[in-house]
Amino acid sequence: MTTWNLQKTQRHLLICNGATCLSAGGEEVTQAIRREIAEHKLDEVIHTSRTRCNGRCKDKCVVISYPDATWYHVPNDEVARAVVHEEVEEENIIYRLGAEGTFEHNDKRETIQGIHKYKRKKKAGEKVKKAILFVGHGSKLEAGNEEVRQFVERTRYLIDPSFLVETCFLEFAAPDIEEGIENCVEKGAEEVHVVPIILLHAGHSKLHIPAEIEHAREHFPHITFTYGQTIGIHDKIFKILLARLEEIGFDTAGQHPDTTILFIARGSSDAGAKADFYKITQLLAEKLHVKSVECAFMGVTTPTVPDGIEHCVKSGAKRIVMLPYFLFTGILMERMKKMREQFGEVYPDVAIDIAGYFGYHPELQHVLVERAEQAINGTSTGMQDLENYREYARIHGPVHHQH
Repeated sequence: MTTWNLQKTQRHLLICNGATCLSAGGEEVTQAIRREIAEHKLDEVIHTSRTRCNGRCKDKCVVISYPDATWYHVPNDEVARAVVHEEVEEENIIYRLGAEGTFEHNDKRETIQGIHKYKRKKKAGEKVKKAILFVGHGSKLEAGNEEVRQFVERTRYLIDPSFLVETCFLEFAAPDIEEGIENCVEKGAEEVHVVPIILLHAGHSKLHIPAEIEHAREHFPHITFTYGQTIGIHDKIFKILLARLEEIGFDTAGQHPDTTILFIARGSSDAGAKADFYKITQLLAEKLHVKSVECAFMGVTTPTVPDGIEHCVKSGAKRIVMLPYFLFTGILMERMKKMREQFGEVYPDVAIDIAGYFGYHPELQHVLVERAEQAINGTSTGMQDLENYREYARIHGPVHHQH
């Protein structure tokens, strides 16, 4: 491990690389500060360190300067460079050291109520407050994020009203997981049960969400955290898939010897997730009377959607039904529509239809509540994911998920 010679050091900059700051450009801020130091040959007098979290997530990205004890809100490269030269605008200073040696909050910035890290003593007869935190993937299209929020709201009637119910996102939308956990704690939750709204078990559910939970444990040691499993392979998902086919007028009980269903997923490099998708494809094929049910992926892995359509045509299909296995609307659905138009021109004798995406069907509400109950009662496979992640982090170091 590197040992720095700090004898000539005059300032030490602690740059937050916690999950929230990283998601808001923490890596870019880190590199901008280090470039500015190098360009002005200040390496001997200014030392930098990445920190896991500086505890002011709502002021992301946070940089602390010592020994002057100034806390900065650093939202971009320009402010990052100004920090190096101590020429930061007043609005970007969070705290500075006061005359009496205590931190003084900048009145120009919002005052944030802190969250205690110790366990509050409950009053006699007071029950432990519990929260369920649903984690959606997040979309660059706000319409997809709103689908998640509305779905969780529609699911509330199936959940014990004594539970807090919160929604957050892995990426592209707010609040993120760190903020979602903070919301639960701020509202008094002493148990937080994190449930991913994710179809297949891959990197996000195996590493990124567990990393956020483990990070939260460091900040809130008095809070009990559990983790639910992904939707995975469940009987109810086939009811939803059949319903999507029926919505476009496809008779799921009829005979369709010239029709191929092209079942389409987003795509993952995770072998386990890909194997689960193939298994779902096989089980779906057993419920239909079609020529075949084939797999394709929108990215990352093969076969691609164009590969899948070509295969369906070459195998003699006269009708192809594209069945997307996506939870929310977005760019991928638009791409799929363009593919249908392109291949419709190339193969005018083959009918190509697109069914509705898997989406937030009412049946999915029951699956998610079941996953939450498993997390609450300790029977979820998600708890093993937390153990696996701890071992992974011990060997490889903590995972930092960025958009």
